[in-house]
Order: sequence, then C-alpha cells, then structure tokens
Amino acid sequence: MNAPQSTNFNTQAGTASVRLTPWDQRALGLRTAELTRLEADTAEHAQQLICDIEHWCRAQQVQYLFGRINANTQHLKQALLAQQHVPVECSLTLSRTGFEALPPIPGGMRPTLRPATEDDLAVLQPIAYHDFHHGRFLEDPTIPVEHARKRSFYWVADLLQQGHLQAAESRGKIIGFHAERLDMEKRHADLILTGTCAAYAMLALPLWTTALSNLSERGIQHCSTLISTANTGVINLYARLGFHFDTALLGFRKYL
Repeated sequence: MNAPQSTNFNTQAGTASVRLTPWDQRALGLRTAELTRLEADTAEHAQQLICDIEHWCRAQQVQYLFGRINANTQHLKQALLAQQHVPVECSLTLSRTGFEALPPIPGGMRPTLRPATEDDLAVLQPIAYHDFHHGRFLEDPTIPVEHARKRSFYWVADLLQQGHLQAAESRGKIIGFHAERLDMEKRHADLILTGTCAAYAMLALPLWTTALSNLSERGIQHCSTLISTANTGVINLYARLGFHFDTALLGFRKYL
C-alpha cells in the first residue's frame, strides 16, 4: 500500500494539514513535507496539532518540515517555537484587481511571451539556477546553496510539464520567463514565477507589465502572488505596478 501523500488533523479547537513534497525532496536530498494549514484557538491547542503533524511526518520518514503562518498570529508563533521550529524566511501575499494605469513601456523595450518548449529549458533553467536568490530554501542557511538552486532549476521544468511556463523574448533572444496558473473559471491568475536573467535585469518592469497586459487582453481581471520580503527589488517592482500588499507570512522549518 502506498503511503498517504497528505493528511488533515481536526479538533474542536483547531485544524491542521500537511503534505509530502517529493518535488522538494528531489533537489534537497531530504524527505520533505509542508505544513499547509495551522489554525487553533490557543498556543496549547496549536502545539498539540503540531505534535500530531510531527508524529505523522516521522511515520512517513520526513526529515525536513516547512510551513508558513500569518505573521500576526502570536499564539501560533509561540507554539511553533515551543516545538523547536525555526523561522527562516518571511513572505508577502500581493494582489491586484484590474490592470488600468500600468507603467508605460516603450515599444522597443516590451518583450513578447510565448509558450515555452522543451528546447527552451537549456536557456531557462540556468536563469533560475544562477539568477534567482530568494525563496524559502534559498534563505535557509542550513541548506547548501547548490541544493536550493537545483530546486529552482527543476521547478522550471515542472512548470513547463504542467503547461504554465512562458518564455520571454526580446529582439529574438530569450531573456527570462513567466509562469502563471489560472483558476477553473479563468478569472483569476496565480503568478507563480517571473524573472529575467541578470544581463537583462533592466527589462524586469517591461516583462511584468507585458504579463499583466496579456492577462487583461484575455479578460482576466484579478491576480495574486507570493514574494519574499528579502527581495526588496521585486517588492519595489510590484509597488510600482500598483499591487496591494495583503498579508505577511512567516516561514518556519524543523529537522525531524
């Protein structure tokens, strides 16, 4: 019998969910899992749920458990710290409704987006490996940098296989990529991963503007994303693009 890939824990005082993340394990060389939900009335109830999660993880031979919580939930932070979970990163959720008043971009600087192909990976994966420096694993000092970068490298190929990846071109040269996921009604877009190679960093704003304009042209009027607070460059970029900063999330991890 195959091991369960995820499970939920529910009590009268709270609920929690956890899932295995084999896509992370592939790069990190550790059996990994993610705490995807933690809600509780008190720190004591939260701590009991965390104990249940850890027990399940150990039964699945998980070595590295990661999860995010709202940064304003003091009792959840207290519970995680009491269980020796360590904060390693902070993220922000952002959103925008409507795409009016995007920054004007000269035509010669506006890249084009097209569906990425297998042949593009030879260019796109090295961009993710060398030029992306933020994220929950890249910001965890206990994870070897080459392993965290490899996770980004593999992620690009996974996004291609899932049909979410677009290649960004400028004057016939690939300069970056954009990945998005639409909801079932095709009204909302989750902006998964976007960026340029370091040599074309000046085209970051045109790339994001092009991606948002393309959403508008398809009748999609709402989007959201998650970014690292350590990535001040992209924070300023999203601010210039008129995004609303919604929630701060703290990322905790524990070696089991």
